[in-house]
Amino acid sequence: MNARNWRGVLPEWTHLLIVRYTLLTLATVAVVATLTTLLNPAVQTENIRALLTTLATAEASVLAIVFSVTVVALQLVVTRYSARLTSLFIKEPLFRTTFALFVGAIAFNLLVVYLLPIQNSRLLNAVVGIAFALAAVSTFALYQFIQLMIQRSSPDDLISVLVERELAPDEYLPATATEFAEIEVHPIRPLYRTIARAIELGEYQTAAQGIDGLRTVLTRTFEYLESEHTEEDAAQYASAVSTEVLTEYVPPILEQAYTHEQYDLVSDAVDDVEAVALDGLDHGFTDVAEDAAEGLGDAFDAAPLTWEGNRLRTPVKESLLELTKATASDAEYSTFRAVFHPLDYQLTLLLRRRPDSNVTHDLVGDYYSRDVVEIFDVLVNRYGPAVQDQDINWISPTEGRKWTLPDEAEPLRHVWREYASFTETVLRYRVSEEEYPFVEGSIDDGWNRITQCAADAGIDDLATLCCMTTLQLAYRVDQLEDGRLGMWTNNLGRLRLDYDPAIVDRAFELLKAGEQPEGQNISVRAVDPASTDAEEGFIERFLSTEEEDTPFEEWLVEFEEDVHERTEYLRERE
Repeated sequence: MNARNWRGVLPEWTHLLIVRYTLLTLATVAVVATLTTLLNPAVQTENIRALLTTLATAEASVLAIVFSVTVVALQLVVTRYSARLTSLFIKEPLFRTTFALFVGAIAFNLLVVYLLPIQNSRLLNAVVGIAFALAAVSTFALYQFIQLMIQRSSPDDLISVLVERELAPDEYLPATATEFAEIEVHPIRPLYRTIARAIELGEYQTAAQGIDGLRTVLTRTFEYLESEHTEEDAAQYASAVSTEVLTEYVPPILEQAYTHEQYDLVSDAVDDVEAVALDGLDHGFTDVAEDAAEGLGDAFDAAPLTWEGNRLRTPVKESLLELTKATASDAEYSTFRAVFHPLDYQLTLLLRRRPDSNVTHDLVGDYYSRDVVEIFDVLVNRYGPAVQDQDINWISPTEGRKWTLPDEAEPLRHVWREYASFTETVLRYRVSEEEYPFVEGSIDDGWNRITQCAADAGIDDLATLCCMTTLQLAYRVDQLEDGRLGMWTNNLGRLRLDYDPAIVDRAFELLKAGEQPEGQNISVRAVDPASTDAEEGFIERFLSTEEEDTPFEEWLVEFEEDVHERTEYLRERE
């Protein structure tokens, strides 16, 4: 049987450090005392007294010198990162054991010197043997302690001890969330300070280990809380632990890593935050995902308005997208909305700040044409079967002041509304900068795809809602681009061929009748460019041209004819 198997057989208490050293001390004392008793050397009492006094003095001197030098050396390392890490030294079991052995050995020597009899005897020789045994064990423990302190002088090892021992859930968590809230300094803050200091000193490997440790601490905490508390208490406690970490520690770490041009560290840190949020969702702790999204959103906002800033914005955006899709798939609507908001809001805010198109080209282009479609597709897959056969007024879901939209339809219409609002922001950028923030000609891609997505799921009225917004957008683009709508007519014609043509036809019918989707629209009102009416929106004032625009109603009739002609053309080619 190998050593590992023997350790499995031995009782667990034998693995405790203090127990092992106690057994070692007793065995050494027994052996040495027996030998000195049997040998029974004839030594004068004065010599024994001098020997024990010298031994006690030497032990005290070695203890003082070694401990002082070790503590100073450790303090130099600790103060580079966080003074709170000093507690790792004080709480070290080997430190306590070694100190106790030396104090015990010195006390024993002095006691024997004080009680030393006048004449020599076997008992006196046994006592001398015990003193030597204690000195030997103490020296061995001191050697082990010095080795440990040399190892602890490495910041990587300090982080490892902090994560594995000090921040073990059963060590740093009090019994309840209320007691945790009363703690003045968050227990994880020393780890955060260590990470920040490591980045500042250029010790990026240490910072990476600390960030990985941060993820380990939180995921272990979630697992521990789930096993030790009720579902409601565990969720509340998890939020109390993670909120400060995810909203106050994460953004500065990401910003600092970006400032030091450690882009791999930025990506790894963002991945760790995403992993923590997804783990929180797996345990039912939705507040964790919301806090993670908020923290990532703040980091996105901190990036400079340059192309280099995308080295921070891009990984953050991708993680926010994954969190949004995860909540769209499994979480409640309120959680999905809270996680989706930072993603949509930060990209909207980015466009409002009018950066160069090289900043927005891929970042905004992917979000507009691909990411929103992926989110919408996840929601359709989840809620489509529930809303497919319901009689839902997707266009104007209110009767009087009563909201008639069922709960299952709320997330789908929310994405439509936010996407329409984001599209208006894109148009404002186009007017202000005289170019689109992404590839020109792709502004219809996203709307075409989500319309097809709704039609594929059999939610025809939702597809009609998306088609109405597409027609409003086509009108505005037509006024801006002087009639370059060939792709638009082709897409709508293909939609009429591949799906129920009533989807497109009803969109035309409703808009021609003067009905517009409730909640959000792409403005189609013709505006006097010289008007300063305070009630006119941004789009109305800036999207107007010097020449009077074709009224939307007239444009609809002409465009509908073009779409029908394109439909027939496509049908003939099949």
